[in-house]
Formats: sequence, C-alpha cells, structure tokens
Amino acid sequence: MKQFFHKDELLSKHSPEEMGLRYGSVQRIEVQEPVCLESGEEELCILVIDGEIEYETDGFSGTAVMPDMLYLPTHSRIRFSAKHGGTLMRYGAPCSRETKFGHIRFAEADQDDRHKVYGKTEDGTRRDVWNMIDENFDSSRFLTGVCKGSNGGWTAWPPHEHGREREEIYVYFNMGDSFGAQFVYDEMDKPIVAEIVRDGDVVTIPHGYHPNVGCPCGGIFYAYVMVSTTAEDRNFMALRTQKIYGDRLE
Repeated sequence: MKQFFHKDELLSKHSPEEMGLRYGSVQRIEVQEPVCLESGEEELCILVIDGEIEYETDGFSGTAVMPDMLYLPTHSRIRFSAKHGGTLMRYGAPCSRETKFGHIRFAEADQDDRHKVYGKTEDGTRRDVWNMIDENFDSSRFLTGVCKGSNGGWTAWPPHEHGREREEIYVYFNMGDSFGAQFVYDEMDKPIVAEIVRDGDVVTIPHGYHPNVGCPCGGIFYAYVMVSTTAEDRNFMALRTQKIYGDRLE
C-alpha cells in the first residue's frame, strides 16, 4: 500500500484505493492554461499551494492566493486561470447532501480564532495552526487547515491518532529548500511511513500516530485535509494521544 507520493505522481486524480484510504481522493493541478473541474458526487476542497488563481463557478468569481481554500459542492463546475501560472491541490470526498460554495481566505482565518497556537518553544513543539474548514463550516466530511512548525520543531505532538473517525492527507508546500521528516505508525518498531518530505510531497494517513519534524533552516509547512469516515461526524478533537508522550494536545 503506497502512502508517500512525490508531486509528479499526483498529476492525475488518485482514488482512495490508490492511496490506502477509504474516502478521500487527491490530484495536483498545474494551472498554466485555463482548467475546468467538475465535482460530480464529491464535495471538493481546493487548496492553492502556489501562485494567484482566478476562479468562476455558479455565480461566484474571485482570486485565490496561497494558502486559500475553495469549497465546491457536489454537481458543480469551476473554471481556473492564472496569468503567471499556479498550482492547486484538489481533494474530494463523497457527499450526499446540498452544501454551498465557499472561499476560505487565509488572511481572514489568520485574524480570528481559527488561528491557534499549540506546543511550547522550550521543548521544540510550538506551531501555528489555521483551521480553515472547521466544524462551523457547512461540509459533510471535511476538516482542513494549515500548519507551520518552528524551525527544527515538531508538530502533531504529542503523537495522536484518529483512524476510526477520520483519515488524513498531508501536502507539504511553501518550504523552499527546507525539508522535514514524517512518521506514521501504529507500533513504533514497525513504521508505516518514515520519509523525508519536501515541497510538493504528499503523505496519506488512513490510521496511526503521525508526528513530524522540520529541519532548522525553515521548519515544516503543510496543509492537513481530514475526511470523516462517518458523514457529518466532524469533531476535531475526537482523537487518542500516545500515552507515553502525553494525554492531550497542547
């Protein structure tokens, strides 16, 4: 089962089965010429990881910049263009009800309580988290956001897992020459994923603890996309920490 992907491996849509998941699909989209997407039976989360993207969909239009997210309901169509090129990540999840289009602007999330700080500088775990699609946003399965770790620091700490409730996908971006290390494991002596991650890489997490660490020259920066295994069950804090390292996220 493959759970680590370089950016060039995702230029076509990957089904959940191809990534060891049950529900979430993924595709990297390079916007050099106008591109149209149709959501079909999926709700979509579309993340800007590079450039400035113009969009048009069902009476809405605008400009999305890194790391804005767009939410597209089922049975919808959206058109993208970019004067100087850009890159999107397209995430899909099955959805059986009506929802509404949304443009989730990072600049706005950065100014309200969707921006949270976890961890401590003194033990190398301080990180900033921006909850972009949270429990208050009208989605059936998505909980998504962006995380920035301190230089040389850990995120997703203490190690935690939520495989019964939510599978997860990480994409690392805006990292320049920095790199990180991502781990996914149920048992520490049998890691599922133990990889160096760099700009554009993707790791899928169907289950297991999943801490990561960034190098001292720039830390780690990634978007998380969680897909609920049960529609409408979107409790961000339904998780279990690895007890030897702590009993709650800090």
